[in-house]
Amino acid sequence: MMQSLQVKRDDNGLAIYIPETVNFPIKVYYGANNFAENESNYIEFTENGWQNFADPISKERLYFKTRVNSEIFVGAERRLPLKNLYNCRDMGGYLTKEGRLTSWGKVFRSDALHQIDDVGQAYIERMGVKRIIDFRSPEEIAKDPNKSILTSKSFNFNPHADVAQQASTQSVSKKDEDKIIQLEKMVKTEAGRAQLIKNRNVMIKQMEQLVVGENAIKAYKQFFEILLQNSVTPLIFHCQGGKDRTGWAAALYLGALGVGKEQIYQDYLLTDKMNAPRNAKRMAIYKKYTDNEDVLAFLASLQQTKKDYLDGAYTTVEEHYGTLEKYLKEVLEIEASQLEVLRNKYLYPVE
Repeated sequence: MMQSLQVKRDDNGLAIYIPETVNFPIKVYYGANNFAENESNYIEFTENGWQNFADPISKERLYFKTRVNSEIFVGAERRLPLKNLYNCRDMGGYLTKEGRLTSWGKVFRSDALHQIDDVGQAYIERMGVKRIIDFRSPEEIAKDPNKSILTSKSFNFNPHADVAQQASTQSVSKKDEDKIIQLEKMVKTEAGRAQLIKNRNVMIKQMEQLVVGENAIKAYKQFFEILLQNSVTPLIFHCQGGKDRTGWAAALYLGALGVGKEQIYQDYLLTDKMNAPRNAKRMAIYKKYTDNEDVLAFLASLQQTKKDYLDGAYTTVEEHYGTLEKYLKEVLEIEASQLEVLRNKYLYPVE
């Protein structure tokens, strides 16, 4: 059975977790092409636990692979090294409830691709990305169209998530300044302040709508139709910040593959860490226009990725359909045979 090899980047460069059960020395092979094993490209380790090492190919995101007895361990740095994208990451390396592993290098979730520079554009084309699914509204796309990726076909599936659309705006416009002025007027009364505090939970309502809204259901059906097609990977799906619309798509994708709720939440909440630098910049701009704590707390709530938000989606699923599996079948109309196709495509095989 394929096992997960943990890889991360910290202040000292790359680090890899060497399992406890290995016999030393152990060779960890690496390559830019999703585990194409090259006998000359390896790093030898003599200790277990987290081990730092120099990045062997600094301009590429590498995949790593090693064998421990009869088991194969595979892994990669989750985030793609793309300037101006905070939340573009690989959906590989998650364990299903049956002990299988989601494939690395096939499906990526992201924030919007209009932000990449020429180097990032070339990087994505070098990856050979074949499909890009954009969950933004036509208005968002018209304002910030994605950079062209010559290797890929693009699709727009709009869930009509108005709050998420508002929350994910990348810059502060005159409209935002006017909004802040209105919010400051609102909190001058006790009733207005109470309403604004209540409105901090608006993202929960948005996540609920992504489950039951007619347009959202249509968009996520179309998402799975693409996933089921042949020759569509590598594939990137995204919205503006890669948080809510993309976060629910990622939860559905992992759930369809049989990944458990705990790891789905882990993936969802990782967005808060990824987007932290971007959110800090935006809050610094807001603070130029207001110092009201209630207004700032409300604006921060629109950018944050909280467990409560995904709880809103899951609770809605469970109240109406019982389980995510039933939701996939009854609402998104994914049959058992199609789930098997998805798992054969996006999970490592049982050896």
